[in-house]
Amino acid sequence: MKTASIFQNSVRGIGSLMLVLGLIVWTGSADVLVPFHILLGILLVLALFALAFVAARAGVPLGLVILTVAWALVMPALGMAQESLLPDPSAFHWVIQVVHLLIGVGAIGMAEMLGSRMKKAGAASSGAVE
Repeated sequence: MKTASIFQNSVRGIGSLMLVLGLIVWTGSADVLVPFHILLGILLVLALFALAFVAARAGVPLGLVILTVAWALVMPALGMAQESLLPDPSAFHWVIQVVHLLIGVGAIGMAEMLGSRMKKAGAASSGAVE
């Protein structure tokens, strides 16, 4: 369970930092931070993959694990494609940015769900009563 906590806390910390960086970049005042945001995104995806692996081994329902892996795959795909989907001058570029933001927030939520399910699975296997 300690390994799961490390990955879950990594997703929390990296995700929070990415939200702040993303909002700063979104304002247009710090485009120089985009490569750092991308690097953190890669780390977030890797932490989410690792957490999904640990969750699968802990007995979390396979559907939730698969959803988390799929979510983690969509995140960088959307992040890297958002410039080509709707170029900046487009009046609807903000839609892609909001979807990207929601996918990122959802990744943190996925990590929380996995962590919660692992705790329940651990309590059930040890015979503890909640």
